[in-house]
Amino acid sequence: MEEIIPVGREHVSPQTPLTEVISTSETTSGVDELCAGDFYNLRGVDDDTKASKKRQLRMREERIQNRRLKKQRKRREAQETVERALKLREELRQNRLDFEASVKGREDEFYYTPRWRRAVPVDKVKKPLPDFEWIPYDSMDEFGRVSELKHTSWRVEELTLQLAKSIVGLESYSGNKHLFSCSGTIVEYLMGTGYVVTSASLVKWPHQDKQADQLKIDVHLPSGEVLKGSVSNVDFSYNICVVEVPSTLQLPTKRFSADTRIFNFYERHPKDVVAVGRLCKPWSLNAALGKLVPKRSQFDCEELLVSSCRISKRGVGGPLMDFDGNIIGMNFYDKKETPFLPGFIVLKCLQHFNDFKKVIRPLHGLRVRTLHEDEQLTALEKIHHGFPEVRGVIVEKVEVPSAEHSEIKVGDIITHVNDVPFSSAAELGGILLDTCAQHMLQRQKLDPTKGGNQMETVISLKFDVKTVRGRRSEATTRTIDVSRFNPTGGFNRWPLGRLYFIRRVENGTLFTEKHRG
Repeated sequence: MEEIIPVGREHVSPQTPLTEVISTSETTSGVDELCAGDFYNLRGVDDDTKASKKRQLRMREERIQNRRLKKQRKRREAQETVERALKLREELRQNRLDFEASVKGREDEFYYTPRWRRAVPVDKVKKPLPDFEWIPYDSMDEFGRVSELKHTSWRVEELTLQLAKSIVGLESYSGNKHLFSCSGTIVEYLMGTGYVVTSASLVKWPHQDKQADQLKIDVHLPSGEVLKGSVSNVDFSYNICVVEVPSTLQLPTKRFSADTRIFNFYERHPKDVVAVGRLCKPWSLNAALGKLVPKRSQFDCEELLVSSCRISKRGVGGPLMDFDGNIIGMNFYDKKETPFLPGFIVLKCLQHFNDFKKVIRPLHGLRVRTLHEDEQLTALEKIHHGFPEVRGVIVEKVEVPSAEHSEIKVGDIITHVNDVPFSSAAELGGILLDTCAQHMLQRQKLDPTKGGNQMETVISLKFDVKTVRGRRSEATTRTIDVSRFNPTGGFNRWPLGRLYFIRRVENGTLFTEKHRG
């Protein structure tokens, strides 16, 4: 009897191994396998319909195969991209390590940050730079953008834009030489003159506590209008300056907050803040979000606090605003953080400028820091064992003129001055400024001819001191008679980094050259 084999099927004998059946079926067309058996056994279907169905199945199989190949290609390309990036990063890392290990790398000073390109000091440039360099932190693009405010409520954005009306961009020149560019806040407008508070870095020579000669200041309003300014008052210890700006139009103003409670880290968690600044061009507001950080600044000034806002040098002198719309400080620049002078210290300096034309600060010979800024937990544990819940400052250094005569030593804790308690170095600085102001005003009333002369002035400061000596703890009162005020210079350092020479090189071709710093 003759055996009938359906079209498109393989004949399988009982003796044929299963592996041979599988291998034989893999060699046949995928479309024929799917459709031949059941499809062509249908009765009453004409040849044209059968051909159409076969074409549809073949097209469907081709689409599935194309999608599968496309996914495989994308995965392969993504894997190759990742491998190239990892290889390039490892090469750059190895190049950097090799350079730093070399003699030249040990001799030269470079600021390295993995995210930016290397910046080479001007005095170190002796030959063309390689095809790579690191862009320094003070790039204008690194200052926070207004878009950061989208991470907050609309109310905070509205308060920032209201404050922006009082923020100006500032540029200073000595003759035709550019000195510095920064931001400032208009705090008062009186009788056709506006008064802008900013950093004293605007008006001094780099790395010198000396006002520049032939000084010219351009004040850039938000609209782009440029006014001429002049120095009204300056103090290099607190690095604060007031610029007079004559204007026929009313200038919007915003005052600093005198509230000290926001800086009480004993009762409040770190608070959200916004650092605001302006470039010297129209509608160039910049804002950076951050938090108050309960730590000490790297600068010498004891009254400085720190925020995590990320700004550039163009933001120096700009205001620091809390989420209630209050100006709580004036910003400075550091590579890793943003130090700021608290608003209540700024207000006291402005009051001294108004009363005495300068800031009068007593030189009591002590360098202190806030007690809980000590990073050594063992030291804090030892202190709190002798004096639970103590608040105040700890003496870091005794300077000349010496306070040793008053028996105040390094490591002593000061909690009160003239019976007024305080919890931080910033609060202590504010109390000392008020004490000096009250004393000088009383002297002026008793003898107006002496005015603000401090040569014959002596102020007695009574400190409540807690001492820990080994296992012995004691609380005493020490008095220092202060007869010296206002250091002539160099009391506090305000570094702004070095001058840098930036080149953009692509494929061995020099495109741009810029000075930064």
